[in-house]
Amino acid sequence: MKTGRITARIAGTAAAVAVLGGAALAMAPTAAAKANVVSIDKVTLDGQRLSVNLGYSCDTGYTFGLAGKVTKADGKADPVSTATGTVPAGEITCDYKTRALRLNLEQAPGSHFAPGDDVKVTVDFTEENGPGLSGEEIITTL
Repeated sequence: MKTGRITARIAGTAAAVAVLGGAALAMAPTAAAKANVVSIDKVTLDGQRLSVNLGYSCDTGYTFGLAGKVTKADGKADPVSTATGTVPAGEITCDYKTRALRLNLEQAPGSHFAPGDDVKVTVDFTEENGPGLSGEEIITTL
């Protein structure tokens, strides 16, 4: 065989491998690269009602819930104002897609929030038997 023919065969084999590899990658499920994630988009104060708009994505087969907590982050020594809310385990849809949710929070007795307050917001995945995966935590101003 001549050198030109060997080079052509090697190039042809390399091209075939690249095409087949690309096809396999294109056919792979998009969820293979996903993780169980929570992202906090916005914290809203309407009167004394707090809510957190968030996005989440979780893999199929999980029965996660969500737990959210807002705490005043002003650094004062007085009792800390808090508000919490949950979505029970199994009540969110885990199907690899990114979904949006509004989590309404209930304030603890004696808590007070006002526009301009700095707050720490935490949202985590929960499971039936207790804590699940950690989600996201941010500090923002109402």
